[in-house]
Amino acid sequence: MKAKIANSKCLNILGDNDLFSSREILTGVLKSWLKNLGYYSIFTALPAILTSLAQEVQADEPRKPEVSVAGETAKPLVGLNNSRRTPEFLQRQSNFVLPHQTGKYNNIISALAGGDDCPGNAIPAGTYTAAAPFTDSGDTTGANNTVRALDGGYYFSYSAEGADHIYSFTLTGVGQNPQIQVSSTSTTYRPLIYILDSRTGGGCPAGTNNLVSNWIGRPSLSSPQGTATLYLSRFLPLNVPLYLFVDSRDSGVNGSGPYTLRMQDVGIAPAPAPPTRTSFDFDGDGRSDISVFRPSNGVWYLNRSTQGLSAAPFGLSNDKLVPADYDGDGRTDVAVYRDGTWYLQRSQAGLIGVSFGTAEDIPVPADFTGDGRAELAVYRGGVWYTLDLQNNQSNAVQFGLSTDKPVAADYDGDGRADYAVYRDGIWYLLRSTQGFAAIQFGLPTDKLVPADYDGDGKTDVAVFRPSNGFWYVRQSISGFVSIFFGLATDLPVPADYDGDYRADIAVFRPSNGTWYRTGNHFTSIFPAVAFGEATDKPVPNAFVP
Repeated sequence: MKAKIANSKCLNILGDNDLFSSREILTGVLKSWLKNLGYYSIFTALPAILTSLAQEVQADEPRKPEVSVAGETAKPLVGLNNSRRTPEFLQRQSNFVLPHQTGKYNNIISALAGGDDCPGNAIPAGTYTAAAPFTDSGDTTGANNTVRALDGGYYFSYSAEGADHIYSFTLTGVGQNPQIQVSSTSTTYRPLIYILDSRTGGGCPAGTNNLVSNWIGRPSLSSPQGTATLYLSRFLPLNVPLYLFVDSRDSGVNGSGPYTLRMQDVGIAPAPAPPTRTSFDFDGDGRSDISVFRPSNGVWYLNRSTQGLSAAPFGLSNDKLVPADYDGDGRTDVAVYRDGTWYLQRSQAGLIGVSFGTAEDIPVPADFTGDGRAELAVYRGGVWYTLDLQNNQSNAVQFGLSTDKPVAADYDGDGRADYAVYRDGIWYLLRSTQGFAAIQFGLPTDKLVPADYDGDGKTDVAVFRPSNGFWYVRQSISGFVSIFFGLATDLPVPADYDGDYRADIAVFRPSNGTWYRTGNHFTSIFPAVAFGEATDKPVPNAFVP
C-alpha cells in the first residue's frame, strides 16, 4: 500500500475540499468552538489562539465532586482474588472495601540509596554470596513515610511511623544462609526492615501513611547502633517482585538516619525496564491524562496532570481518534483517522497528513519496531498494514480473520507491539520475541481492555464485562484478579493515571460525564472527576474494540 504525505502547511482538518493555512483553519472553527465549549470557559487571549494550529487553549478547572463509584443503585466495589488458581469467570470473589488514599509518585532522591517512593530502587541483577554480598548505604532523613503500619489482622500490628527507603527485587534462588541486614551507626535511629509482596494488597503502595497487609515474614527491628536481620529461606517466594522497606517503628529523632544495607546468598533477577512511553500522556510526565473529544465541535479537552487544562480544536464529528506518540518525544499526540487519511498534530514534529488505508480499515497505531515512535497501522480483513514514518517503509502481515477484533500491544515485554486478535473468547497473539500463543479468556460480548496492570512491562490480557460490571485481568506476574467496577453503560478507560507503571482500572460514565478509577494496584479509589459531557468520546477508550 502506497502512502501519500500531504503538504503539512495546507492540511484541511475541517474536511472541506479546499486547502487552508493553519490561521484560516482556526479562524473558521473558533466561533463554533467557543459556542459549544460548555462549562469550560476559555481565558487564553485570541491572538495566542490564532498563532498556530498546535497552540493549546487553557481552560478553567472543571468541578471534581466526590461521587459514588458504582452508581446509586449498584453494589459496592467487591471481588479481588489474588490466589494463583484460575477461577471461573462468573464466580464472584471475596468481598473487600477499598480505602481512599491520595496517590503520589515522586522521583528517586538518591542514585545510591533506596527510593523514597514506590516502586523504589531496583537491586542490580546478580548472585550475591557471603563473601561478595550486595551492599548499599543511604539516609532516610527527610524521606516520606510511605507506610505507617503493618496490619497483622485482628490481634496485632506493627508500627512503622518513621521515614522509609524502598528497594525492589525478584529472587531467583537462595543459598545456605540467605539474609538481609540493615545496620546504623546512629545513636538514635532504630531501623525496621520488612518486605511487601507484589501479588497481594496492592504491591508497593503509592502516596504516604499507608496501612499495609501484604507484608511477609517477620519484620526485624534494630536498636540504635545495632543491626536488623531478615532470614529469607523460610518465607520469600521465588520469581515474584518484592519490595524491601528500610523504615523505623518510631517517628521524630528515632525515626530516620543513616544506614547500611547488606544482602547475601541470594540470586536477583534483572529488573524489568520501565516503559518509555505512557499511553494518553499529553504532557510527558509519565501519567495518563483524563481527556475527551467532543464530536459536536471537534475539540479535544485535556486535563493534563502536570501542565493543566487545555483545549485543542482538531477533527470532525465522525473522525476516529488515533492518539499516540508519533514523534518519539514521550508525549501523546492529538491525531485522527478520516476515510483513509491520518491527520497528526505531533507535539514536536508538527502537523502532517498521510494517506494510508481505506475508509473501512480499523486504525491500530502502535510501535511495532521498538524505536519509541508509533507507526501508522490499519487492520483490514485479517491483514495488518504498517507504515514507518521514519523511513517511509510499509509492511503487510497476514494474521487473523475479517471478523476478528485487533488488540495490538506488547505482550512479551520486548518494547515492540505484537500483532494480536480476539475471536469469540480467544486471544491469538503473534509475539515478536516469544512467538505464537492462543489464550482462552473472556466472552464474545466482553469489552477488551488489555494493558500492563502489574507493571512488569508486559501487556496483560483483560476484559470488562458490561453485563455484570466486572473486570477480569490475567496478570503476567501477579495472577488472576476479578474486580467489580462499573455499570453496563460505562466506557472502560484503563490507563496509568498515577504514574506507577501499572494501568489503573477506570471507567467514564456518559450519564454524568464523570471519571471513576482505582489506583495503587486496585486497592484504592481515587476521587471521581467530572470532566466531559454525555456525548463526548473519552480518549483512553479510543482503541477499546
